[in-house]
Amino acid sequence: MREEIRLGNAALERHDLDEAKHHFQQLLANGGTPTQERIAANRLREIQEKQNALLAPPPARARAPRKATRSSESHEAVKRTFVRPPDHPVVEIKKY
Repeated sequence: MREEIRLGNAALERHDLDEAKHHFQQLLANGGTPTQERIAANRLREIQEKQNALLAPPPARARAPRKATRSSESHEAVKRTFVRPPDHPVVEIKKY
C-alpha cells in the first residue's frame, strides 16, 4: 500500500479532512496503480461529501399530515348539533 494512502487514512481517523485531501490529491498527481488511484478518488469523493454535509444546513423536517377522524370519514354519519341548556330550567313533576 502506498504511503499517501496510509497517511491519508490516518488523517481521516484524526478528522483532519484538509490533510487527508492533500495526501489523496498528491497520490493522483504522482500516479500509481489503477487500484490505488481508484482508492484515492473514492476517498476524495467521501471527503467532499463530508465537507458538503458540514456546510449545508440541516433539511427542515416536513410535518406529517393529520389523520382524519372516523366520523369525518363516514359520509353516512348524521351531523349532530348540540344545544346549550337554559340557565334556569323549569322542571314539571306530574303525579298520576
